[in-house]
Amino acid sequence: MQNSQAALSISTVNVLRVFGEMIQVARRERRMSQQSLAERIGVSRQTVSAIEKGDSKVSVGAVFEAATVVGVPLLAESKKDLQQLSTVVSGLASLLPERTHNRKVEIDDDF
Repeated sequence: MQNSQAALSISTVNVLRVFGEMIQVARRERRMSQQSLAERIGVSRQTVSAIEKGDSKVSVGAVFEAATVVGVPLLAESKKDLQQLSTVVSGLASLLPERTHNRKVEIDDDF
């Protein structure tokens, strides 16, 4: 059986790599081993290594938890900032329709 994984853009690959490096630097600054971080977030040491390499196969939850444990900010620096961001996003979402429809546009190419 083939492993079906969507092709990632170069931008996404770079962001994953940089975010993994940020987690690794923060972990080392705290003098925390990969094994210690793994135990804190409930994954294997190999998964922490994959997170730090920017492996796209690692669950986003594990990556976010690792970032949180070592102090790498996610979306906002503080709980207050995150709450404000959440309020703004909720407000924007309320302005959008609940459903979207794909409209078929007919192109007039009869010259």
